[in-house]
Amino acid sequence: MKTKEEFAHYVAALAQRAVLYEVSTTPKPGLVDRDDSGAHKDMDFFTFMASSSALYKGLYECVLEGAYFQGEESTELMDRIRIPGIECEKAMFVATEGINTHKGIIFSMGILCTAVGRLYEREGKENFSIEQVLEEVKKVANGLTDKDFKGVEKKTVLTHGESLYKKYGFKGIRGEVESGFSSVQKNAIRVFREWRNKKELSKNELFLDILLNIMSNSEDTNIITRGGIESLYYVMKISKQFIMSGGMHQVNAVEKLQNMNLDFINRNISPGGSADLLAVTIFLGLIEGIIR
Repeated sequence: MKTKEEFAHYVAALAQRAVLYEVSTTPKPGLVDRDDSGAHKDMDFFTFMASSSALYKGLYECVLEGAYFQGEESTELMDRIRIPGIECEKAMFVATEGINTHKGIIFSMGILCTAVGRLYEREGKENFSIEQVLEEVKKVANGLTDKDFKGVEKKTVLTHGESLYKKYGFKGIRGEVESGFSSVQKNAIRVFREWRNKKELSKNELFLDILLNIMSNSEDTNIITRGGIESLYYVMKISKQFIMSGGMHQVNAVEKLQNMNLDFINRNISPGGSADLLAVTIFLGLIEGIIR
């Protein structure tokens, strides 16, 4: 059995691998990948490489916070991981010279790493089912939205997240985490497990299939912030059409995604929240042992 520190290194390495797998997946509509920068003008593939390399220490410390936690209420961990989360963001901004590449994934992956550390302390094993991890995430993030958005109705100066919550009731990444990543649970996990049995797609194709499934149902606030609610509904619609037509099993799947990418660039659409959820899904697959 690994020491807690050894296990934390193991999990942080998987989390970093998931982030690297996400940005390497190509072609992703509107997003940074190996081909181009999508709808982003201030970052490219190498910006994400630099950023990804800066995340390890903070994620390692989040695993340890979960593994060493002795409190009664798992929600107390949200405060305990705030410091490593902030330090992780600082390291990201240094690596990217001030560009926000991974702020969302630092939040999500930090909580996931904490939850896995908590499970290790309790059960003493290295791999867990996706359901086990997500149930632990729900315990850690319980009440997060109400806490963070408390009094938002009375505020006059709002963040993007607060504005969307007040206008549409969208909870963004806070709601995703609090729900145990419901957008991931809807289809992405099923796609992952079906692949494990059949392996008809390459990893790259699998990750694209998962991404489009997520885009078809996720309330991606990145899309709304850039292009309004109409852009979100548009992305959901064409993503569903792609999946219903056979997803990555279509002969012309890559061509369709390349055309979608050009369309998204023209419309200034970037499904960045969905990309974060792809990284989350990949991490969960690594923890369960579906992929390596």
